[in-house]
Amino acid sequence: MENQMSGFLNELTGSLIGLAKACKMNIRQTAVTRLLMEGLITTIADAGFDDQALSDMLLRVRREKDRIAPGCAVCKSVCGNTSDYDIKNIWAADEDIRFLKSLILSSIKGIAVYALPALVKGDQNEKINEFFYKALSIISYDLTMEDLLPVAEEAAEMNLICKESDLSHESPFIIIPDYESMKKLITPNILAILGEDHKIPLIPMPEEDLRKVTEKLTTFN
Repeated sequence: MENQMSGFLNELTGSLIGLAKACKMNIRQTAVTRLLMEGLITTIADAGFDDQALSDMLLRVRREKDRIAPGCAVCKSVCGNTSDYDIKNIWAADEDIRFLKSLILSSIKGIAVYALPALVKGDQNEKINEFFYKALSIISYDLTMEDLLPVAEEAAEMNLICKESDLSHESPFIIIPDYESMKKLITPNILAILGEDHKIPLIPMPEEDLRKVTEKLTTFN
């Protein structure tokens, strides 16, 4: 998965995390939440966005962060509270932490695919919206497996809310875009904990679901 991520994709993902952190002390704005969703969808490798699309989205995200936290761009005493996150930190982590952080990141990409069309229509779910800020921020923290597992559980709950009209799913689950890449990161330890202890299956995102939202993404803007 790491090798498939272009420089722009890594950079954009890190900037989305920085934007979410910059909003920590601010009232959530629909426009920012929407930008987080659009940005996350743009980082899905299977969505097929090129480097120009990633670069354009990166510029939008950075401009928004500068608008929300204008002082941070010129501050000489960098605190790190709104800094972009270096995605390489995920790859340097213990394999269980690496998988859990990658899983949380993939899960919110999947949630964005279903939540963005609803938000555009004015059908917002504040619980889902808030989870984007929480999950993105948590990825940047130095946390243990015990800290990250509840976030993965919460991601499963958010998936269930997004797909509540789908009667084939009655218990929490996590829909994974770029599933084939994610499979390479799976560790038996975490997979057993999710499957046996928490009963949370990992489900590949249907190609049709991803195609529908990516086709409409330029229309949404």
